[in-house]
Amino acid sequence: MEKSPRSSYRILSFTTSNENDDCQWFMLEIKLHASRFRISVSPSDFRNSAVRSDEFQKYFALLLSENDGPEGSIGEWDEEREGDVPSGTSLYDCFDWAVVPCLGEFERLSPAPPPLERGAQLTLSHFLVVTSFECDLTAVDDVLAPGEIDRIDNTDEDCWPSPRLSPSSGDAWTTFFPSFSPAEIAVICDDLDHPFDSNPSQVRVGEQRLYFKGFDPDDMVAKKEVEKYERIASANFGADVRTSRLYGVVRNEKNQLAGLLLYNIEEDTPLTFAIGPETPSALKDRWAQQIQHTMAALHQASITWGDAKLDNILIDVHGDAWLIDFGGGRTEGWVDSDKAGTVSGDLRALERILKFIASNGDLDM
Repeated sequence: MEKSPRSSYRILSFTTSNENDDCQWFMLEIKLHASRFRISVSPSDFRNSAVRSDEFQKYFALLLSENDGPEGSIGEWDEEREGDVPSGTSLYDCFDWAVVPCLGEFERLSPAPPPLERGAQLTLSHFLVVTSFECDLTAVDDVLAPGEIDRIDNTDEDCWPSPRLSPSSGDAWTTFFPSFSPAEIAVICDDLDHPFDSNPSQVRVGEQRLYFKGFDPDDMVAKKEVEKYERIASANFGADVRTSRLYGVVRNEKNQLAGLLLYNIEEDTPLTFAIGPETPSALKDRWAQQIQHTMAALHQASITWGDAKLDNILIDVHGDAWLIDFGGGRTEGWVDSDKAGTVSGDLRALERILKFIASNGDLDM
């Protein structure tokens, strides 16, 4: 069966102009094999293309409605949502509408990796984005096509200095965690016949199995998260303070941050799905106590959780609750916007989390 265009690329994010701007536009970002592509779309690049202009307005309105952030900000595509959205929905159609006319050129610039030879070691170097491109989407007589495709020069402003390279600049940002190149990190893949169908998460450094959390090379959220993990490590918490812990960082060939290596939590399920009417009261009390204890220990060490919510609490195979994700974001409905990144924001979310536990998993409590 022929592979659909949608399955050949991965949706990353989208950005829109403000609804009332004189010049309306949206920008889509995708990943194709080892490259990232940014497509800018505006009716100002359409000639004699009334049909395509009408389609632009339809998709522009859709993206505005999908974007939960401030107008003009990036609406991150949640991969956890991706599996819940049926194929053929309008958001997917929007990406296909803009991406498919460009795919031929994109495939030329970023060809599919060759099949792995039998016995070859799969590493993170096979997956990480190494180049980025951008183009405008044009239309002439209602025929969509990419404009000139330019390679994006990733500046060194956010370069990640590796401890191995001993940066000497006084304002260079460093970390005491060890850094690793993608080629040093083996990817654990359950389906060796189709290793590139999903992003890697389970990896190995030597004999140490780890969880890989990837970032864009210029994503400052990653820097903030590493700094938070430095403070967690310096606090010397005992085993009873259950938070995710950092093992090291991954840097690309430009020494930019490419991701985090976290110690594995033997996850069973997020708290969101762990509680129901049949959940024993003793287990619910245990989770509530563990969450409160861990959050209190963090606050005593002047560390805030930030994006406190159910999905960022994992229940492991032993029935213990772990707090994860210290990137400093927030989720509407859990942390109020004026309390983001504060102890009071954490405590407000904690109150909601404890109500969820007590209500046997009622999200409408």
